[in-house]
Amino acid sequence: MQGYFDESERESGIFCIAGYIFAPPQAKKFVKEWSQVFGAYSGGLHMRDLAQRTRSFRGIGSAEQQRLVVEAVRIINGRMTAGFAVSCNAKEVKEIGPKWIKGFGHAYPLCCHLCMTAVGKFLRTSGSADRVAYVFESGHPREGEATTFMRQVVLNADVKESYRYSRDAFLPKSDAVPLQAADLLAWEWAKFRDETLERGIRPIRKSLLALFQNDPKRYSVSHVTGAPLKKFMGKIRELGLLQLEEDRKGERGSSRHNSTPT
Repeated sequence: MQGYFDESERESGIFCIAGYIFAPPQAKKFVKEWSQVFGAYSGGLHMRDLAQRTRSFRGIGSAEQQRLVVEAVRIINGRMTAGFAVSCNAKEVKEIGPKWIKGFGHAYPLCCHLCMTAVGKFLRTSGSADRVAYVFESGHPREGEATTFMRQVVLNADVKESYRYSRDAFLPKSDAVPLQAADLLAWEWAKFRDETLERGIRPIRKSLLALFQNDPKRYSVSHVTGAPLKKFMGKIRELGLLQLEEDRKGERGSSRHNSTPT
């Protein structure tokens, strides 16, 4: 399977990682259909630009804007295997996260971990034996921390299996077109979480409803906060302390091995 994931962040602190997994033949068809719709726009679809009619979408009318959203939803619904979205409040994560453990000091790697865990759970529940090549959009300020997180977790066989991990890459949207579908879902979910559920200033957007209503069982969405987040971070601290102790033992053993007897 091919998995594509992107991030979206709101001024309120709501942070989201979301995306889709595709069977390879469907991913190929997705790229063809998507390019026919968005290929005329430089850089393809960036949902924020389409919603605000800026940059590549500057000057289009509301009817064309609506048509593009409808087409995007149609193509996604027709080609994806499953969709995933995980959100949290980046400010809350910053307050309680174990900053001394590389890879978990920011909401970005935290949401990556939870999304990949959800992917693995979906595949196991559906009886699939597939593994996943994960692709994330490159260029995020926390990409370095996320890369460190990836390099660490895949050394753990249990964690690697829980993700159904095959490999990973950080690529620009121009090199991995399905990232544009991930961009749409991440933007829609973060906006819904922030403006509909948290602040109550608008109803759910029709485009997000159209994604979910097509086949709700193919979506896994969650928001982690409060006690569940603290519990999860507690487990991360325990793992971090164990890793530090293992590192110390390794250093002591190396020191004894390399010492010269007198």
